[in-house]
Amino acid sequence: MNFLAVDDSSTMRKIVALALKGAGHEVYEAENGQDALEKLKSASFDCIILDINMPVMSGIDFLKARASVPNAAKAPIIVLTTQDEAALRDESLKLGASSFLAKPFQKEELLAAVKSVLKL
Repeated sequence: MNFLAVDDSSTMRKIVALALKGAGHEVYEAENGQDALEKLKSASFDCIILDINMPVMSGIDFLKARASVPNAAKAPIIVLTTQDEAALRDESLKLGASSFLAKPFQKEELLAAVKSVLKL
């Protein structure tokens, strides 16, 4: 399966990529929501792992804008953020996120969320 890891931290993108690649998946990276939307115009992904706090375009703004890009509207989204607040969780889920995980996370938590949203 193909994943898009969206995070302004290259270290966090690498951590996510290692966890997913270790489970046999392909992982592509985007530095922010705008970069992710651009990548989604030319490729489709089975799942998007999305940070919230990013420059240029935040995860919340990405969730709001993704309906304009057909490839983005179809892929389930797992929000992965340091902000573990109920209001942010609720807003993310209302805007179409399928799952919400807080950083720091365990690899097993991420893989369980992937299995859940992709119904594997």
